Amino acid sequence: MENNRKSFKFQLNIGFIVFMILFVYLTITIVANLMKDRISVCRVEEGQIVNSASFTGVCIRDEEVVNASGNGYINFYVGEGDKVASAGNIYLLSSNPPQNSGTQDSENTAFSASAYSDIRDQITVFSKNYTDSQFSQVYSLGYNLQSLSTEMVSAAKIQDYQANTSGGQVVQTSGSGIVSYSYDGYENLSVESVTKEVLSDSTYEQHQIDPYTYIETGQPAYKLVHNHQWKIVIPLTSEQAAELKDVTSVNLTFKKDNIETVSDFYIFQGSDGTYGVLTLNDYMVRYISERYIDIEIIFEEASGLKIPTSSLLTKDFYQIPIEYLIQDNRSYEEGFYCERTNENGETVADFRTTGIYYKDENYFYVSMDDFSFGDYIGKINTGSEDERFRIGATGQLPGVYNVNKGYTQFEIVQILHQNSDYCIVTENLNYSVALYDNIVLNSETVTENQIVY
Repeated sequence: MENNRKSFKFQLNIGFIVFMILFVYLTITIVANLMKDRISVCRVEEGQIVNSASFTGVCIRDEEVVNASGNGYINFYVGEGDKVASAGNIYLLSSNPPQNSGTQDSENTAFSASAYSDIRDQITVFSKNYTDSQFSQVYSLGYNLQSLSTEMVSAAKIQDYQANTSGGQVVQTSGSGIVSYSYDGYENLSVESVTKEVLSDSTYEQHQIDPYTYIETGQPAYKLVHNHQWKIVIPLTSEQAAELKDVTSVNLTFKKDNIETVSDFYIFQGSDGTYGVLTLNDYMVRYISERYIDIEIIFEEASGLKIPTSSLLTKDFYQIPIEYLIQDNRSYEEGFYCERTNENGETVADFRTTGIYYKDENYFYVSMDDFSFGDYIGKINTGSEDERFRIGATGQLPGVYNVNKGYTQFEIVQILHQNSDYCIVTENLNYSVALYDNIVLNSETVTENQIVY
């Protein structure tokens, strides 16, 4: 019986081997990239940092409550927030109750042509000056119209009283000022008497003097504020007081209406804490009925290139005194003559214009890659030790890693303002970041000259 055997010969396929090598390489590369920590990159943009804090302050004005000089039903000649002259008519006391008191509709009250003209003027001025970016003007219009309508209704009521009664008693002011019809017992408050208890008075109560109501002699009839200057006193922490110790004016925002203004400022040491005192000459009438007011104070504001603080790092540089910068006689470029000893023990000198990253009042900061420890800086061939500076002193500069070229390059930054999340740096600085540069988000995850992509 014949035994047939077939022999198989293994043939090496070069194409298959190349394919397997590439497959293994790509697999290893993909796995390595997946396991490698990803480097996050962000883009440098223009931005702003505002350091601010919110406060509830107590308002202090030069004000007094004037009591009624008799008994009767009171009605006012002037509206809330209006200015009155000395010996001007302020209110009317009538012995008889007003007809339809508390139920008469405003539409049944006859206004004069001049009153309607005043309303039209207010609305016309508002419509001409209104912009969407200043929506708070709407609140101003509402306040002005309310004050105007109150004054007109009161005047019309007074005419009705005088026509239907014996006329009543017309009372005049004892002095000039701005009129308010609310009081709270803090009219004599001063900066020196402000305490934490005053600022957090849980029993605070404001009283309103309403027209057409019966009052008796000695009861509050109105309040008179003698001038437009007023103060807002706010509590300060020790950190805030330290930050504001040299500040004489602040930018503030009234949070109720989002109105921004500037106020004089000083710090007062009270009996139980430290307080900030803001002095204003505007908006007193607007907030004349407010004793406590919410404000926001801007401590510091900076604009420029905005970068994350996590991008920051520091790098060492050699320091060269500024008096060693010279101008080359042939090229007219500014730089340093660097004297060094070569491998043959000879002293050689060359003129270097690169490597200068920054200059302050005393030193140039130069790269350690362009200069070496122990090199001498001075005028060439002087031979004088007094005119040479030996490189050795170092200083640190803040910076970031720029990755525009695919690898990390250190670039300095000059920080204008910094908080916990971001910092604002100077634009158009030599060897510094520029607008729309790509930088490493977290500088601790990379090293200099590392390939990123």
